[in-house]
Amino acid sequence: MKILIPTDFSPLSKVAVQYAVKLGKKLKAELVILNVVSIDSSPGRGVINIKYLEEKMTENAIEDCAKLINEIGPEIKGKINITSQVVKGYPVENVVTNYAQHNDIDLIVMGTKGATGLKKIVLGSNAAAVLNKSNIPVIVVPEFARFTNLKNIVYATDIANLKDELKTVVSIAKDFNATVHILHIITPAGEEKLDKKQTVAKLTKAMGYKKITFTISLHDDAAEGIDQYVIKHKTDMLVMFTHELTFLKKLFGQSVTREMAFLSNVPLLTFKK
Repeated sequence: MKILIPTDFSPLSKVAVQYAVKLGKKLKAELVILNVVSIDSSPGRGVINIKYLEEKMTENAIEDCAKLINEIGPEIKGKINITSQVVKGYPVENVVTNYAQHNDIDLIVMGTKGATGLKKIVLGSNAAAVLNKSNIPVIVVPEFARFTNLKNIVYATDIANLKDELKTVVSIAKDFNATVHILHIITPAGEEKLDKKQTVAKLTKAMGYKKITFTISLHDDAAEGIDQYVIKHKTDMLVMFTHELTFLKKLFGQSVTREMAFLSNVPLLTFKK
């Protein structure tokens, strides 16, 4: 496995680096730290000034990457391979996703800010742009998240592609012997279409994995329903499958204006459908 960690060397991005390092150790993955030297070369900017600025930023980034790898050294103790790349380009999300696609990256890990993390993801940030553009899975790590051996993975689903998506989630859970909590939120206008007990029995057999639970929860607000469940079950990671970012906008539309407690410390792993 190969994990890409875009960073701007800010404290927030370093949280994501630390998370990715610990995850990488567990998965025996190769890590690539990526810094994007990104300058908007719109009309009106001097070509010479831009070129000089790019050169200086690139020099600094190479030094900062070396320092960061040196800081990480004691953590990995030579057990996994870690390299760094500094790439020029604009906008950042295009550079990150293109690099990932052309360098056999299996997972992208990025940081985002705290309790308003999902609001930032939905309303705009580098993490948002990468998540929306990338066909490769993305983990968004909030500022207070710390990697622990995953015990509880909540998979929030509309159950449209339950079996296929669950295969992917279970493949992650097996590496950690984690419990997969399938969570389906229905609103008062919705209907409960599945027999939970029967469904779990079928899924555990089909997946060859017993640590699966299935909850159908009635809630006026889907986002709040996810929030409450995640907090109650001491969730280590929330997993969602999306067509595009508009799915998150629709799901969390009004709720992102309120601070949702889990967003400050629970990473969000997204897959494109």
